[in-house]
Amino acid sequence: MKFRDSKFISFFSNLSKNGVVIIFIVIVIALAFLTKGKSIKPSNIVNIMLQTTTIGILAIGMTLVIIDRGIDLSVGGVAALSSAVGAICMTKLGVPWILCVLIMLVIGTLVGMINGFSISVLKMPAFITTMAMLKITQGSAHYLLGGTTIFGLPEIHSVFGQGSFIGIPVAVWILIFFTLIGFLLLKYSRFGRELYAMGGNPKAAWIAGINVTQNRILIYAISGFLSAVAALIITSRIMCAQVTIGDGSELDAIASAVIGGVSMAGGEGGVLGAVAGTFIIVMINNGLNLLAVSPYIQTAIKGTVIFTAIASDVIRRRKELRLKQ
Repeated sequence: MKFRDSKFISFFSNLSKNGVVIIFIVIVIALAFLTKGKSIKPSNIVNIMLQTTTIGILAIGMTLVIIDRGIDLSVGGVAALSSAVGAICMTKLGVPWILCVLIMLVIGTLVGMINGFSISVLKMPAFITTMAMLKITQGSAHYLLGGTTIFGLPEIHSVFGQGSFIGIPVAVWILIFFTLIGFLLLKYSRFGRELYAMGGNPKAAWIAGINVTQNRILIYAISGFLSAVAALIITSRIMCAQVTIGDGSELDAIASAVIGGVSMAGGEGGVLGAVAGTFIIVMINNGLNLLAVSPYIQTAIKGTVIFTAIASDVIRRRKELRLKQ
């Protein structure tokens, strides 16, 4: 029986390591067939790359949070609020552009810190805290924008979403930069080791002297900061601020992370897998749009993807626990 269980675990372990690649190949082939080649046209591939940047950046922050057994549902609202404030500063208040960019990043970071403080110090549940913050930030963005779209952003702002460097979009370079930083942070830094310890066994991490409170505030601050970075890219691409910026992005970020092997139980996963998972989510979104599938059905499909990924992880963990016993 143990031998059979070990084979079962080995299968799921190999699937978790190579699953993203397998799923990616299957989706590419399936969408190419269903869309009659539209999904693999060069113009569409560029579009997929650009869409991947914002969700990928959000997924990096979400990865850190989930490794710590948390969740951040406020990322879309943070993106909306920071973009609204930034656009107002640029177009109505006459604030210098570079200062507007910094203001957007500071807003995202501060909201993240409030989330982290509420969760780590006040001991509020992460799910409820970040859901409430999502409503607060979305409502604030709606109020500031008055339900309208703000145009007239300075031309220099287009550099993030429309500019390119040696033929590669600046947005892709930004994603590569933060992916590299996240990878190095988790793999080689003390903070990364402490984060995995916190997610693997919070009580043991606390007993070992790890500053859980400080680290938890930091990861939510990073998630908020990256949400503002995503807002910079989105507003730069469309050159305006809208109340719909960030809508549903929390679901995409979570799905990207869990597909990429980040365990909702904490203590497992990494940034590279999450970004790879983002490509899959964006390809699914893109393919469904090309097939003119209802947005409601698209949301249901993404929910099913998350459910399946979490269920597979739970089954694997239970089998591992039984084998150890």
